[in-house]
Amino acid sequence: MNNYEFFAYYICKLAAGMSASITVLDYGCGAGQIVTALRNKGIDARGCDVFYTGGDYSSRVQPELLGGVIKHMEHGVIPFPDESFDYVVNNQVMEHVEDIDSVLTEIYRVLKPGGQVLSMFPDKSCCREGHCGIPFLHWFPKSSKGRIYYAAFLRALGMGYFKGDKSILQWSRDFCQWLDRWTWYRSYREICTVFDKRFVRLTHIEEQWLQIRYGRWAMIIGWLPRQIRRWVLRKLAGMVFISIKAI
Repeated sequence: MNNYEFFAYYICKLAAGMSASITVLDYGCGAGQIVTALRNKGIDARGCDVFYTGGDYSSRVQPELLGGVIKHMEHGVIPFPDESFDYVVNNQVMEHVEDIDSVLTEIYRVLKPGGQVLSMFPDKSCCREGHCGIPFLHWFPKSSKGRIYYAAFLRALGMGYFKGDKSILQWSRDFCQWLDRWTWYRSYREICTVFDKRFVRLTHIEEQWLQIRYGRWAMIIGWLPRQIRRWVLRKLAGMVFISIKAI
């Protein structure tokens, strides 16, 4: 099971316990995998995305969905009315958001009272930089030249994603420039503070994510105490949590 499937599974599980039908928004929906999976299960799911230059997946969206079910965002405004959705999901999106406070204000606006936000993204302390596969690369200051050679060294040892036919050094330069332009990693405290301004409770579900995604393989770290287990998951995979809009 991948993360798209996890989101669809988790939302379907929540929907099964509700008497009325639900509405779901995938914020930063990319190619619309979560939206499509939920709609195939009979759930009224919509999506929106800025389709920014560093990650434009609009060409992969099913043509019949683009413009109606999945909409392009402009000027940071979610193109749906106030209090439209029971759930808003965001999968590996918030580390690409420069002004997270404005984004959460918009999510709060379109969420119904009592609605929930299901988020998955890394904080700055996460050991793995998931976009390029080089550990700790996002810990370096932006525009740092030293990280280019650090990334190139680990790339020479076989690490890294999306290698293509670029030279090792060019690959490293390009990825560092991409990270500078399109990522904003925040501390765990910063993330909690900005979510707490809008929502009444933040509940971590990393252990549920692990169990659902990996099944019996989750037992590998299952023997660890809960707090240590949660810490390990956050460091290696990022955060998975639910926040709720007050009624």
